[in-house]
Amino acid sequence: MKNKTPSRLKLTYIFSYILIFMIPFLVISLIFYYNSVKSLREETELSHTHNLGIVKNTVDNHIKELGKIGALISYDYKLSQYMVSINEFRPEAISELNKYKGNNSIIDELYLHYYEQNDIFSADGYMSMDTFLTYKTDLQESNQHAFLTTLNEVNYPQLTLQTKAFGNHPVFMYPLLPGPAKSHGVVFMKLSETFFADMINTILGSYQGAVYIFDQNDDVIATYSNNADNLLDISVIKDSFTNVSNISELKVNKVNYSIMKVHSDNTNWTYVTALPTIQFFNKVYQFKNFMLLIVVFMLLIASFSAIYLALRQYYPIEKMLAIVKERDKTFQFTSKNELDSLRISIETMYEKHDNLQTQFANQQPLIRDQYLTMLLQGQNKAAEKLSDSLHLNLQLVENYSFVFVTSLSKERLSHIDTEELEAATSELLANATIYSVELINDKLMTYIINSQSKDTSEQQVFLNLFIRLLHNIEPTAWIGVGEFYSGNEQIHRSFIEASAAYEHGKSYEEQGISYFRDIKAPQETLWLPKDLLLTLTQSYKQGNAEIANESIKSLTAWLRDNHRSIHLAKHMQYDIMNTIIKIVNEIGVNVNLEKIYYLQNITSLEQLEDNLLTFTNEICTVISSKKENQKKQLQVDILKHIKDHFIDHDFSLENMAQSFNLSASYLSRYIKEETHMTFSQYVWELRLEEVKRQLTETDLPIKNIVFNVGYIDAPNFSRKFKNSVGLTPGQYRSLCVKDLKRI
Repeated sequence: MKNKTPSRLKLTYIFSYILIFMIPFLVISLIFYYNSVKSLREETELSHTHNLGIVKNTVDNHIKELGKIGALISYDYKLSQYMVSINEFRPEAISELNKYKGNNSIIDELYLHYYEQNDIFSADGYMSMDTFLTYKTDLQESNQHAFLTTLNEVNYPQLTLQTKAFGNHPVFMYPLLPGPAKSHGVVFMKLSETFFADMINTILGSYQGAVYIFDQNDDVIATYSNNADNLLDISVIKDSFTNVSNISELKVNKVNYSIMKVHSDNTNWTYVTALPTIQFFNKVYQFKNFMLLIVVFMLLIASFSAIYLALRQYYPIEKMLAIVKERDKTFQFTSKNELDSLRISIETMYEKHDNLQTQFANQQPLIRDQYLTMLLQGQNKAAEKLSDSLHLNLQLVENYSFVFVTSLSKERLSHIDTEELEAATSELLANATIYSVELINDKLMTYIINSQSKDTSEQQVFLNLFIRLLHNIEPTAWIGVGEFYSGNEQIHRSFIEASAAYEHGKSYEEQGISYFRDIKAPQETLWLPKDLLLTLTQSYKQGNAEIANESIKSLTAWLRDNHRSIHLAKHMQYDIMNTIIKIVNEIGVNVNLEKIYYLQNITSLEQLEDNLLTFTNEICTVISSKKENQKKQLQVDILKHIKDHFIDHDFSLENMAQSFNLSASYLSRYIKEETHMTFSQYVWELRLEEVKRQLTETDLPIKNIVFNVGYIDAPNFSRKFKNSVGLTPGQYRSLCVKDLKRI
C-alpha cells in the first residue's frame, strides 16, 4: 500500500492553529496567575481591615458601656461619698456595686474609691487601701505608690494595661465628676484577662502575621502573633501611622509586609495587622498541582481542538480537491500549495457560473409569463412566492390595473415578435407599466396595464391607438377590456371581464374594442343580466371558482330581487344551468350531468344556489387541472414534433409556431428553457447526431445522408460538421470504421 505524504498545507494549518492558541494561552495564564494573587491579596487585606474594624467597634462599644456604668455610679446617691461614709448605708452601697458589676460580663471586679477616705468599696465588701493593695493586687510594694498616684490623677475615662495592678487584666478607670475640675474619687474596673485576646486571636485566621492595638498615646495595649518571627519592632509599626491610606506596604529585612490599620475616633486607638506578602503567592502556589493538572488538561484539549479545527478548516479544500480531481481528469498540482492549484478550477467555475447566469437571463421571459399567468388565474400567493424566490423584476406597484385581451390568426401569430409588440405598446401610454403574456390554452394575447389612475378617457385613447397598431399586423381583430381594480389580487377579475367582453364582441362580430363596463350598463330587466352570464361563462372556462361562485350568487340574488312569474323564473334557472352545461361540453370535461338535471326539480333559490356552488367548486377544479394538463401536453408535443420533423427540408420555427397556433417568440423561449439552446442550435444538434449515426451504421453516400437530414447544400454542411466535430464527415466515417474493426 502506498504511503500518503501529509499535505504541507494541512500541516501548516495544524501548526498555525496550535501556535495561535499557545501564545494567548500563555499570556492569559500569566495574567490569570497575577490577577489571582492580586485578587487574593486585596480580598485578604479588605477582610483583615474589616475584622480590625469589628474589633475597633467592639472595643469602642465596651468602653462606651463601661463609661455609662462609671457615669451611673458617679450620680448614684447610694454610692455618694456621704452615704458610703456611714456604716449603716454601706451594705446598700455594696449591693448597688454588685448590681453594676453583674450588668456587664467583661467586668471581673468593680471598685469605688474616694480620695478623702482610706477605704475601697467593691461588690464583695469594703476594705482599707493597704488591705486592697496587699491582697487584691499583684503589685510589689515598690509599685504600690505609683498605682495610687495613677488613681489620684485620673481626669478622664481610660482603659489601660500600664498599671499592672491585676497582672495582665486590663483596667478601666472612670473619675468621679470627670472633666477639667479635680475629681474627688475614682471607679476602676478589673476586666477579663482575655478581653483583647478573644477579639484579636481570630483576626489572622490561616495567615501568618501579627496584630497590634495602640492607645491614644501610641503605646501598645495588646499584641498577638501566631508566629514569633512575624512580630515587628513597635517603632517600625508606628512609622506606618504617617501613611494616610489604611492599607500600605512595608519592607523590613528584605521581607515585604502588608500593613492594615483602623483608627478609632472615639478612643483615638489604632488597630494594626501586619502580614508577610509572600504568603499570598504561597497560597496560590499551594494549588500548583491542581493548577498544573488543569493547565495540562487545557493544553491537551486545546491541542486536540486546534488539530480538529485545522482539519475542519482544511476539509473544504480537501473536498474541493477531490471534486476537482473527480470532475476534471486533467487537473494537476501546479505548486506545493493546494490553494494555488485550485485557482484555475475556481476561474473555470466562475466561467460556468457566468454561463448559467446567461441561461437564467434567457429563461427570464418564460418565468415572467408564468408569473403573469398565475396573476390572471388568481393564484396570487403562488405568484408572489415565485417572484420572491427568483427575484423577478416586475413592478406592479401602481394603484390601479386593468386587463385587455386580443387574438391573432395563425399566420400572423407565427411571424409576430410579442416582445416588440409589448415594447411598442408601452410607448402609447405614459405613467403606466404594460406587460403582455400569451395564453397558449386560450389562444389569446393578454395585456396587464398597471397605472396611477383609473381614468377611462385616457384608457380609451390608449386602446384606440393600440388597435391601430394592431391593425397593421391583423386587420380583423377583436379586443375585450376589463374594468379597473386596485391591487394585484383583483387582476384575475379584470381578466375574466376582458375575456367576457372579447367573447361578446366576437359573438356579435363587432370588430374593434368591447368594454365590459358597456355590457354591465343598465339594461332591460326582462331577462338575466348579460354581464353576469358572460362572467360566469369565462370564469368556468378559466377554472376560476372564486369568480364563478360570485356570478352564481349575483344571478340568484337578481332572481330573488326581480320578482317574475314562477314559469319565467323557472326558465331563467334553466338558462343558468344550460349555460353551465354548454361550457362543460365545450371544454370537454367528463362530469356527471345528472347532478345538473337533478337541480331542475329544486324550487328554492337558496337550495339551488347551494347546489350550484358545490357543483361549481368541483367542476372548476377539474377544468383548472385539465387546462394545466393541456399546457403540459402541448409542451411535450412541441419537443416531440421537433424530434419527428427536424429532418424536413421546410422545417422552421415559423412553420412550427403556425402548426401549434403559437407565437414564434413564445415557442423560441420555451425551446430555449427546455433544451438550454436556441431553436437553430437544437435542430443542428439533432441533425448532427443523426448524420453521425448514418455515417456509422449505413453505407449511404455522404451527399445522400446530408439530404436525408434536411440539408441541400452538402459542402456547407461539411464545413459546419468539421467546425463542430473537428473532422470532415468522411474522416469521421473512416475513424469509426477502424474502431469497429479493432473491436
